[in-house]
Amino acid sequence: MILDYKGKRLFAFSDTHGRHRDLSIPQSADILVCAGDVVSDFQENGLEDFLDWFSSCPAKLRLFIPGNHEVIFDICPEETRYLIPANITLLEDCGIEYEGITFYSISSRKIQQMEWIGEECGLSVDTDFLITHIPPEGVLDEGTGSKILAHTIFKQHPKFHLFGHVHSQGGQCERKRGTTFVNVSVFQTLYKKDVSV
Repeated sequence: MILDYKGKRLFAFSDTHGRHRDLSIPQSADILVCAGDVVSDFQENGLEDFLDWFSSCPAKLRLFIPGNHEVIFDICPEETRYLIPANITLLEDCGIEYEGITFYSISSRKIQQMEWIGEECGLSVDTDFLITHIPPEGVLDEGTGSKILAHTIFKQHPKFHLFGHVHSQGGQCERKRGTTFVNVSVFQTLYKKDVSV
């Protein structure tokens, strides 16, 4: 999904599940955002190849947000951080500003913790792009979204919420209460390439 914002061209995707080398990255992209699920199973296999590929994609900023398949970030968070190349920013439960654009990520782990204890997720009120792997409840989620995430978004109103996880809704957008929601999953697109061959 390509988005033009504040003079920058952003390309966001998720759910490559091992097929990242089949994904066509626009040469004009200034910012690349991966919202997770880059491996084909729940193992570490393929993560290093994805990171090598992602780090070589032309862009000024590359953001990586782990998905639920990247459980290695939950099991060995400190060790896994060393796998991230210097030109990729791992964004987990924190935010950054890049040339006047603010990005914030809430991990699936944090969202689950907040669901369990009934507290809302932290999010700055001035966020341009919120990035998660899972969707909020009631928005392109097919009944699998997070209620606490939806509550946080509708309270803080980020301009965009980028997420994936629900493959069938990939490429779909919806605007609600001041936020544009975008499911950036490319799984269906990559799968269709297999079918057409």
